[in-house]
Amino acid sequence: MLSAMLRAGDVVAGLPALRDDGFGNAVASRGEGADEPRPEVDALALIAEVQRQAARLRERDAELDARARELEDAEVTLKTRLEQLEAMRRELEAEVAGVQDAAAADVRRLATVYETMKPKQAGRIFDEMEPSFAAGFLGELSAEQAAEILASMKPQRAYAISILLAGRNLRGTSVDGGAE
Repeated sequence: MLSAMLRAGDVVAGLPALRDDGFGNAVASRGEGADEPRPEVDALALIAEVQRQAARLRERDAELDARARELEDAEVTLKTRLEQLEAMRRELEAEVAGVQDAAAADVRRLATVYETMKPKQAGRIFDEMEPSFAAGFLGELSAEQAAEILASMKPQRAYAISILLAGRNLRGTSVDGGAE
């Protein structure tokens, strides 16, 4: 039995001891004065890991570059669309202004027709109009002509239209249709 223990001790003594290589890895050593592990083996593992990390960084860099190009493309597209929308807005504003000008010209022409009518005839027509519509026409007429037409209207209708005309003046529009 003693001889078995001695032989086991020789075997254990012949096994390499483990130590930390400073990177959290266990490295075998044969004890004091024994051969140290070959540094090139540890260095090769370290170089391989650095190369893997570098490859991952290059991939990430390529992904970031692609994303940056996508963002630049999106920005160019967005700027182009904004310019198109601005051009469309200007066109729409011009079109709306044209329609408003045409509508105002129509109202002025029709107001001229009412102005040339006898006040009693115009008053009968204005009695049938919606008060806000009638106020729009009366606002285009001269003060004297508007007064003659209002005088020939039913008092309740003339009063309702007068209130609307007065409200326009309070909002900054004069009786003759212009802004104050």
